[in-house]
Amino acid sequence: MDNLISIFIAVLPPFLLLGVGAFARSVGWLRAEADASLSMVTIRILYPCFILFHILENGDRRIDGATFLMIAIGFASLLTGFFLAWVVSKVLKLEEESVRTFRFCAGIFNYGFIAIPVALAFFDSTIIVHIILFNLGVEIAIWTVGILILTANKLSLKGLLNPPAIAVIVGLVLQTTGGKQLMPSFFWEVVEILGQCSIPIGLLLIGGSFYQLMDNFRFSNGLRTEIASLLVRNLFFPCLVISFITSDFCPANLPFLREVLVIQAAMPAGIFAVVIVRNYSANSLTAMRTISVTMVVSLVTLPLWLAIGFKAL
Repeated sequence: MDNLISIFIAVLPPFLLLGVGAFARSVGWLRAEADASLSMVTIRILYPCFILFHILENGDRRIDGATFLMIAIGFASLLTGFFLAWVVSKVLKLEEESVRTFRFCAGIFNYGFIAIPVALAFFDSTIIVHIILFNLGVEIAIWTVGILILTANKLSLKGLLNPPAIAVIVGLVLQTTGGKQLMPSFFWEVVEILGQCSIPIGLLLIGGSFYQLMDNFRFSNGLRTEIASLLVRNLFFPCLVISFITSDFCPANLPFLREVLVIQAAMPAGIFAVVIVRNYSANSLTAMRTISVTMVVSLVTLPLWLAIGFKAL
């Protein structure tokens, strides 16, 4: 019990930052009009700097077989989430008009802005570059298979060319050809400072968006969408991942793979999914049901699954 309480306390900071963002939105300090510009600054400047800094700061990271394997496992993990969401939606017979949005949102875990600070609460910063590579596979899965699930017929690869993904590729190439020594010290200092801002600002934005989205929230008929979301994200996916890391199928020679999988398995649904849902004119209310219920319940399930997962390492 003491271990579980210590884990709960360790994962509180990102959730408190979400709360600060929600509070700032509620009192008008973080206005909705600022979301678009702040989101662009975060995704196009701050987070790419965060990625670039951690890849180049980790002098051992090179492009090799382990790099591509970590990316592939990130891709496969999201496919697993989509598959579980498909199975649960079939069993519970979710409504046709919401089922695609459910499968998309329930299949995606909060792989970045919550996963990274949680990981740093338990491991040193070396793990970040491995999460970044894992997340590249996740991004590829979202913008290929995920969009097909959401829209049925609209496959657009332009989403793959986003600033974080480009930052990963640039960082790996620079690391292979000389690393941070290629940059002037003053430029490297700017990259570090900007990167340090990405997670706090990202969490504040998510908290503010979450507060606003909850204004029009209402539960589904019979709570079927909410129950299905909890089954996929807060129960079945963590069970499956922890079973995998304790099996002989999990690669034993891939650094931090098990640790990354434990962190990601415990995550709630990713709130960024609702932005994609809106862009593709899908069912935003279903997205909010899936994301909000898994986020709230993860306050209990996240430390619980971390405790179980850490014992399995």
